[in-house]
This record gives sequence, structure tokens and C-alpha cells, in this order.
Amino acid sequence: MPRYFFHIMNGKAILDEEGFELADMDKVRTEAIRATGQMLSDGQHKWRGQAWQMIVVATDGTIVFGVNLSVDRHGL
Repeated sequence: MPRYFFHIMNGKAILDEEGFELADMDKVRTEAIRATGQMLSDGQHKWRGQAWQMIVVATDGTIVFGVNLSVDRHGL
């Protein structure tokens, strides 16, 4: 099974050195969305007023998927 690495870019690069073995792109997408939601709900990654991105790469370095998030604070 192919291995994919889930890197985080939030003003600094947080590189995934272990990765996950996943069967296909549907599983990659599901894992990226699940992991993003888990990290945000756990408060592991603080918003610093800039876009936040998860980049998923294959073992050969090819970018295969990305999740881009941004938060705009309005009012209070």
C-alpha cells in the first residue's frame, strides 16, 4: 500500500515524518479531512491570523491532496 505524509503549514512547516499507508485517494481525502478536524478540535494548532494548510504528499514528494483553511475575525 502507498504511504502518504500529511504536512502542516501554519506560518511554519510541521512535517509528518511517519505518514500513513492508505489504499487510494478516497482514503487519503478522508484521512486529511479527519486529521484536520481532529487537530482543530483538540486545539493543537493555534490560528495566527493567516491561512492554514495541510499538504498531503506521496513518498516520491508528489503533492496529491491539500486542505486549505482560513479564519477571518470580524467584530469583537
